[in-house]
Amino acid sequence: MGTNDTPPLDRPFFIVNPASGGGRTRNRVGALIDAIERAGLEADCAFTTRPGEGIDIAREAIGAGRTFLVACGGDGTVNEVVNGVMAEGAAERVKVGTIGMGTGKDIAKCLGIGRGARALRAIAQGEERRVDIGKVTAIGEDGQEQVRYFLLEASAGWVPEISQSTPRWLKRLGDTAPYVIMTVVKMLGPMGRSFTLRIDGREFDGRYNTISVHNMELWGGDLVAAPGAAPDDGLFDVIRWGDLGRREVLRAVDGQRKGGVHLEMEGVDRHPARVVELSSPKPTRLDLDGEMGGYLPARIEMLAGAIRFAAPPGGHAGER
Repeated sequence: MGTNDTPPLDRPFFIVNPASGGGRTRNRVGALIDAIERAGLEADCAFTTRPGEGIDIAREAIGAGRTFLVACGGDGTVNEVVNGVMAEGAAERVKVGTIGMGTGKDIAKCLGIGRGARALRAIAQGEERRVDIGKVTAIGEDGQEQVRYFLLEASAGWVPEISQSTPRWLKRLGDTAPYVIMTVVKMLGPMGRSFTLRIDGREFDGRYNTISVHNMELWGGDLVAAPGAAPDDGLFDVIRWGDLGRREVLRAVDGQRKGGVHLEMEGVDRHPARVVELSSPKPTRLDLDGEMGGYLPARIEMLAGAIRFAAPPGGHAGER
């Protein structure tokens, strides 16, 4: 490739997941490219073809010297790009952005760039916000210790298994409806399990429906799990969902839809934290930003201001 054909290394490089949004993004690629070009940017894109490929594409781009990566898809796509950045030790020299096109788009909404036009403006105008991320040391599919990172949430138990079991075709129904439908389906099975939990060294062992660790206030497509949780305060918000019965679970889901009033329920408790340690005697999957993140036991650590994100300073979910 000649010198004149080489793109500027700081030009946004768009990593697009056509399968996001239950496959809806595949039909919107043309509109995405048009919007990028209308914003005065080059539609310099790569497309993922399988789960996890966003990590590989991000790492390859960083290896080639790229310094601005934009995830186009859902929260899982952003998670993959961020994990690629962290795997390369490139958080200081590489900025991350997103154009939310997936089922939930919760990361984009929490950063005030839920609308595509607002996200493109942040990218084109060079806006930047330092954002906290979580570092998770857990057990991988191969039984070996692995390290992963998340922006939105890490969770284990009944609630995250809803996300893991939601079929792709159901995600075509929108942002929240697929998860509400799967909540009803999953209520037919067991809903609680024992956890060993330490929050900054303090033990909270017991039987819980779910343990969730939040860096931002939304999850599950507009559900307010941790109202007011800020992505740049250097703290997690840990929610202990007690061993709730079916009626209480429905109340808790409805409380999230109403802005987070589920936290007023008996048996639902919230704690600030910097380090969380979690295990269970039952084999338990860990959810990171709506994606499979390994298995317990896990150690979850706050990395304050670790990521440079293309978002307005102080943007929040109320500015979606």
